[in-house]
Amino acid sequence: MQVPLEEQISEVLLKLQGYSVERIEEVEFKDRKQIHVSISSLSPAQCPICKTALPVYDTRTRYIFHASILGRAVILLLKRRRVNCPRCGIRTEEQGIADGKKRHSRHLERCVLGYTEKLDNKSTAKLLGYSVSSVYRIDKAGLSRLEESLISNTPKMEHISLDEVAYEKYHQYATVLTNQDDGKVVDIHPGKSKSSAVALFNKYSDKLDWLETVAMDFSHSYIGATRECFAEHYIVFDKFHVSQYVNRCLEKVRREIQRKLPEELRYQIKKHVRWLILRRDCNMTQWHHDRLEQLKQDNADLFEAYLIKEELLSIFDKDISKEVARDLLINWCDMASKSAYCAFRNLAKSILNKLNILLNWFVKHITNAKAEAVNNVIKTLLKRAYGYKDFDYFRLKVLQRCGYLMDGLTHSN
Repeated sequence: MQVPLEEQISEVLLKLQGYSVERIEEVEFKDRKQIHVSISSLSPAQCPICKTALPVYDTRTRYIFHASILGRAVILLLKRRRVNCPRCGIRTEEQGIADGKKRHSRHLERCVLGYTEKLDNKSTAKLLGYSVSSVYRIDKAGLSRLEESLISNTPKMEHISLDEVAYEKYHQYATVLTNQDDGKVVDIHPGKSKSSAVALFNKYSDKLDWLETVAMDFSHSYIGATRECFAEHYIVFDKFHVSQYVNRCLEKVRREIQRKLPEELRYQIKKHVRWLILRRDCNMTQWHHDRLEQLKQDNADLFEAYLIKEELLSIFDKDISKEVARDLLINWCDMASKSAYCAFRNLAKSILNKLNILLNWFVKHITNAKAEAVNNVIKTLLKRAYGYKDFDYFRLKVLQRCGYLMDGLTHSN
């Protein structure tokens, strides 16, 4: 039996089951061309509550954003029939195109979510033929619906990391919880305080039953939150943050030495020595070693500061036990505490205060590299959208782009 063309257009082209196309026309609306498709149900009219077949009382037209063809928005003009049921009263027949009173269909919602995962809203609106405000409304509604299954889609985690990201000017930060196993964002929370981290831990407490490590920088807020919710031995300081912290101390020492030099030597040290002493010995070529020998003759104090830095960082490069590392770090702190430079003395005190946490690195070699990579994706997301005024929407966009939010999107949705 041959299927009528009206039903083929409805089922194949518009992905609508049980409807027939009555009329298709192109309409000019706000300087944009739209395709209006009038459709009607093929099933007999009946009461949506008691399912009794009844004559049509009247019809009302409902406009639904449904799709896009050749950059033009497709708007469905759905004729919704009403029946006058003797038991239930006047009722409107059910429709399976849109959820509730939403002005867009489920099909368009899935389409918009697929586009906005890779593009900004303005580009998506231009490609689909809708306004930017319509794309924003559809996108936020779809992401909010997917959020309902976010926790269930999140896997059990063994290794996580905490880091902050600036999402707005004037030092507006958010705490990012990342799964180290697959590099995906679990969730984000406004602020970078202890309460922000605790809120994330409590929200996903069921997913953290098998937790082994929490990688982070030297943030006192995150240290306190992890101590409160888990224990100190879970904390692993990122090796590269340790290196960054030590290099900052070396920079303070260099400036301290530089201030005591004449003007011409001061400029020469800043220009030709700064990046030399910050470079690790394992990354140096013969040319760098020759320059270090020259530095040893020109400025013995700066060369000594470089050696102190290298001696500390080389401890974290070694594959040694926790006990051996403790002895090496304590010996370094004893040596640095007798140094003539205040920055190294303060660094030695800081290392002794955090010694137990620092030693966790020699048990679990976990870095914060994946969290830093995620931060770059988030910054790119902010640049692409020129910032977000709504934090809730920003959070959903982060989870859409590099989280578990889109794992809940299926064809049945």
